[in-house]
Amino acid sequence: MPENYPKVSIIIVNFKGTASLVKCLRSVLQTDYPDYEVIVVDSLTENIEEKIREEIGPTDRVKIIHFDRDIGAAGSHNIGAMASSPQSKYLVFLDNDVEVEKDWLKHLVKTAEELPNVGCVQAKVVSQSNQGRMDHAGLAIDLTATWVSTYGFDEQIFRQPIALFVASSAALLTPRELYFRLGGFDSSYFIYDDDTDYTWRVRLAGYNTVLEPRAVVHHEDKISSRLRFDKLYFGYRNRIQNVVKNMEPENMLPTFLVTLYLGYLSSVVLALSGRKESAAYMLAAWRVLTSLPRNIAKRRRVYMLRRVPDRAFLQKGFMQRNLFGAITMSRALLIRALKTKK
Repeated sequence: MPENYPKVSIIIVNFKGTASLVKCLRSVLQTDYPDYEVIVVDSLTENIEEKIREEIGPTDRVKIIHFDRDIGAAGSHNIGAMASSPQSKYLVFLDNDVEVEKDWLKHLVKTAEELPNVGCVQAKVVSQSNQGRMDHAGLAIDLTATWVSTYGFDEQIFRQPIALFVASSAALLTPRELYFRLGGFDSSYFIYDDDTDYTWRVRLAGYNTVLEPRAVVHHEDKISSRLRFDKLYFGYRNRIQNVVKNMEPENMLPTFLVTLYLGYLSSVVLALSGRKESAAYMLAAWRVLTSLPRNIAKRRRVYMLRRVPDRAFLQKGFMQRNLFGAITMSRALLIRALKTKK
């Protein structure tokens, strides 16, 4: 780590409330890193500035940008990046329900400074609802572009930096210059899997993505919310968009068709279990099909920045021709559907 620490802009996305945000900010403001700013991009929290001042007191480290409408997580990431200091070398994206350990940022920056050609560094995100277990980090993607993830692993397994294919924006560092060069997050995603798309494009451009386990943050993993209509809709829609945008034709077509088919099966299973959320898959698939011209145009822009072929990721195991992630996710959804059947 150099003696002059590079400036970092920490961007926290917030929505409709301050309970989680206050805990997050209190932990972030204890960070033992000398040069950082905090930018909170908020949607729909009334009087957020006054509430934050009441809870944490006045501080010139925190800038709050408020919207009276929901602009989505992806758009909020981009707004925060645009509001960041031009002197910042790195951007860090942080969920508002994350609490950080004091040395987290030093480790993220140290890894970014010392490892060659780093495009993204994810912190070790530990689940608060599943103590001692890992939250998500994208070790690879399967045939449907679903994450083969660290979720549920013993967090003690991860002690040294390891390569990831894609990373979670729950706690993610990326160089500011690279972020803008690659076009940032795709704001049309609104929420979910926008981090997959961005970090996938970082990989395509020839940069590395790593997990830094010495940078520890704790995430409020909301297991009970996983069967929400909006989560199923945006998660499935955006996963298919990732396939259309980022895969080469010989991999894109079979993945696209298999993902559509498995979405149909998931819809049927949810319908048979009496869940109205079954319509989320059908609506998402329809939206993807009707927006193909727009996504193909985005695909061309991705292709212009691509430096690494899919075969390189297949050889390294980052792209897998199995259904491991999709089957794991589908099983979890089915169990949740049967447990919460209405």
